[in-house]
Amino acid sequence: MTIDYHNGRYRHDVERWTVGQLRDALRDLPGDMMLRVEVADAPSTNHPDPWGNDQFVVTNATIDDDGDFSTGDLVVRVDYSSDWYMLPAQDPQARVEEST
Repeated sequence: MTIDYHNGRYRHDVERWTVGQLRDALRDLPGDMMLRVEVADAPSTNHPDPWGNDQFVVTNATIDDDGDFSTGDLVVRVDYSSDWYMLPAQDPQARVEEST
């Protein structure tokens, strides 16, 4: 992660999945398997898009099976896309200490 303290922002980078990667993750799974989506928390309280049009990208898919493949859910994880985001509001002195 890159932090730009001067402008109060940070760079959030994620590895986006392609349709092919998702297709490969689904290839051997039964059609009746339950699907669950886990969404990342907002990257900051001051999101750069004032209209709230968050654009999520798929970053992972795993089976949450607790050791029993036949009863697990497919969990697709999504995250905010790679971009610059505003740093959360915090004590300015803490920022100075972190940057040194």
